Amino acid sequence: APPTLSPTVENIDAAEEVHQFDADAALLLNITLICCTMLAYYVKKNKFYFLPESAVAMLVGVVIGGIARLSVTDLTLFSFSPELFFFVLLPPIMFDAGYSLENTKGFFDNIGAIFLYAFGGTIISAFVVGWLTFVFAQNGLIGHVDQDNPMEALLFGALISAVDPVATLSIMGSPELQCDTLLYSLVFGESVLNDAVAIVLFKTFHKYYNQ
Repeated sequence: APPTLSPTVENIDAAEEVHQFDADAALLLNITLICCTMLAYYVKKNKFYFLPESAVAMLVGVVIGGIARLSVTDLTLFSFSPELFFFVLLPPIMFDAGYSLENTKGFFDNIGAIFLYAFGGTIISAFVVGWLTFVFAQNGLIGHVDQDNPMEALLFGALISAVDPVATLSIMGSPELQCDTLLYSLVFGESVLNDAVAIVLFKTFHKYYNQ
């Protein structure tokens, strides 16, 4: 008769631990989504223009993260991988932004200005922020920054240069405010394209930083 593998106590404990971890992660994710949905509906129903739905989601994340930071020692459950963001979260966001764009004519008519803001503005912002960070570090105004290699400061500049004006677009897109369509198209187009530019800059700086 072929040999059979009987489960050991260690394997059973490990499987139960993984199952408990997945259950906790699913429960926390559902609670977070329910809180974000309910608060966003409340804000939209009562027309709180000073607090858009995206800001509500950020506040929920800050509260949950703060509670976890103070009460939980193992933060593995709250870890976030770059691959999850690039390949799972970012593509649907960009697809939804392009698919739900109503004024496509305003977007393509101003594609030159949008490219200028997205490429030129992001590159200038990355180098200005990186250079200022490096200068402040050399003068002792900022700690924990490499004072000999400017690539670390440029990494921070590339990371922070891609502004994502979700709250701004949410307010500008409100039909009650009747915002200028040209301004909305420029801000929206720049926010869609600047992420790709910032990712390329970050990858490039990171390559030279490791050399």
